[in-house]
Amino acid sequence: MMVDKRESFKFPKRERLIHPQEFRSVMKFGKKIPSRNLILFFKENRSQVHRLGLVVSKEVGSAAYRNRIKRFVREFFRRHKNEIQGTLDMVILIRKNCTLQSYQETKEEVGRLVGLV
Repeated sequence: MMVDKRESFKFPKRERLIHPQEFRSVMKFGKKIPSRNLILFFKENRSQVHRLGLVVSKEVGSAAYRNRIKRFVREFFRRHKNEIQGTLDMVILIRKNCTLQSYQETKEEVGRLVGLV
């Protein structure tokens, strides 16, 4: 069976961390890599896919800014998930003093965190 190339660039529900206990598990038992604007928590999983969860406090900024940053991070994950080694559960926490303004800045910072840059 051939896998449709477009299929690999989607962000389906099975690739998302949804339940609070999943977030807690990754943040408590996983590894942590901080950067200026973000903190990456990650832990190996037993599924066939990477899973992503985002944490953005209301202290980060306006709702529009928070949504934009989440959209940038999800877009990076959607485009680059096939390049990340292993199968991981990842939680990206956006720090309250976050200064990211563009997709390019976000791509570089998240890329460094996950080891693609």
